[in-house]
Amino acid sequence: MPLAPHSALDSEFDVCVVGAGPAGLACAFDLHDAGLKVALLEAGGANPIPGEPDVRAAEIAHPEFHDPVDIVAASALGGSTHWWGGRSVPFDPIDFRHWPLSYDELLPWWDKAADFLGSKSVSESAPPPAFAKLENFDALRDECWGPELNMGRRWRQRIAAADGPAIFTNARVTGIARDGARVTGVRLGDRTLRAKKVILTSGGLGTLKLLLLMQRETPGVFSDALGRGYMGHLTGSISLLAPSDRADVQAFTPRDIGGQIYARRRMRPTPQTITNEHIVNIAFWFENGGANNPEHGDATASARYLATRMMRFGRGEGALGPHVANVMRAPLSAASGLATAAYLLAAARLTGRHPRHTRLTPAAANAWRLDYHAEQPPHADNRISLADTLDSAGLPKLKIDFRMQDEEIEAVVRAHELLGADLQHANAGKLIFAGDHAERIASVRAAARDGYHQLGGAAMGNDAANIVDTNLAVRNVENLYIAAGSVFPSGGQANPTLTIVALARRLAAHIARK
Repeated sequence: MPLAPHSALDSEFDVCVVGAGPAGLACAFDLHDAGLKVALLEAGGANPIPGEPDVRAAEIAHPEFHDPVDIVAASALGGSTHWWGGRSVPFDPIDFRHWPLSYDELLPWWDKAADFLGSKSVSESAPPPAFAKLENFDALRDECWGPELNMGRRWRQRIAAADGPAIFTNARVTGIARDGARVTGVRLGDRTLRAKKVILTSGGLGTLKLLLLMQRETPGVFSDALGRGYMGHLTGSISLLAPSDRADVQAFTPRDIGGQIYARRRMRPTPQTITNEHIVNIAFWFENGGANNPEHGDATASARYLATRMMRFGRGEGALGPHVANVMRAPLSAASGLATAAYLLAAARLTGRHPRHTRLTPAAANAWRLDYHAEQPPHADNRISLADTLDSAGLPKLKIDFRMQDEEIEAVVRAHELLGADLQHANAGKLIFAGDHAERIASVRAAARDGYHQLGGAAMGNDAANIVDTNLAVRNVENLYIAAGSVFPSGGQANPTLTIVALARRLAAHIARK
């Protein structure tokens, strides 16, 4: 791979982009295509390395709510897309009640972000008739996946091209170089790369660390809002959905919408429901149940389970008789489904792409697992700061003080109960819970953890207290910009990658015009 040698760090660049995840790659390519001399710095190499140097080393105050940093981010070309789920989901219009930008302003940039990711942004279609009668929720919008989730692989030819941005791997940025209030480049240990503008695209935590280090060097350069309001998402499953018409499930299975792009239908509360019922924005979707439970009654699922037990020489839990009975009720369907599953698995191993099953395994008789992905509001006491202990480069580790709080946990349960009532009123189906209201609260709390979606802490806004403005320029520091989840004023129900890449491409266009 003809990446730039470290000797080229002595050159001066128009723009330095820090971090070669999806936002950094998209931003650097666009700026180069606009005629600017661009350096793209990546702390890692071509692939994540287990036990890599602790680029985002952190002390986690509440590990029950935040996953370890070494599994929530990746230092490598392509960043965390080496292991992300690949979902492209735009925000909903109501999410922008907290943003200084509008839905319409971001709409064309979501399309550009989806082009970069190889996916689709806004995808909608009419739901089954019964689900079209929902009043407090809708089932119109999809989440989408492209055929290649790893952006390092998707863009490997562009990365390796001789005519492109200068890409430096194993180039860990340890600070921002400045002349007074003006940024002049970045520091890499005892070396400095000179650049007229610097864009931080090193993820929510990586970006906040560099800002916090700058704040330590120059106290008061940022407002007290820096690091505060750090957010994630709540996700899990506390219910099954039993549709009134079993055939309606097919409308909620992943489907090919062309160009090897797959879409899966979600259910969301209407803006009025969110406002009137004081709930968080949330999305629901059907998910595969566990194949090991024969109560699903599905011949294909039982065939897959039996095949797995055979490959493990019979090791596993549960009796085999009920699974055999499921297979015998529909042997042809079981054989066909098993062959399809084997093909998808083999194709995934050969190509590195995720398999997309176009049918869903029930979790019980005529009932499917219902998963949720919910917004967490910003809380000032959810905060990222610098710790007293040091990382492998002799810099302070991060201190992550992050919790999921009663407000959003209770709102998730309330949203389920509202959806259940709406489904029954529309005669679309019913929700099946494993316990009462208190047990549902406990289940959501037990699953409430994140760290993968590193949002907030340097929120954009029109107020002087906001860390960045609507053009993602850092206040009080000239020529420094951020394109990362840390600029989000709120998280919405959507997975954030599509919007992060949209903001990065929008920022590149803004800088190219200046």
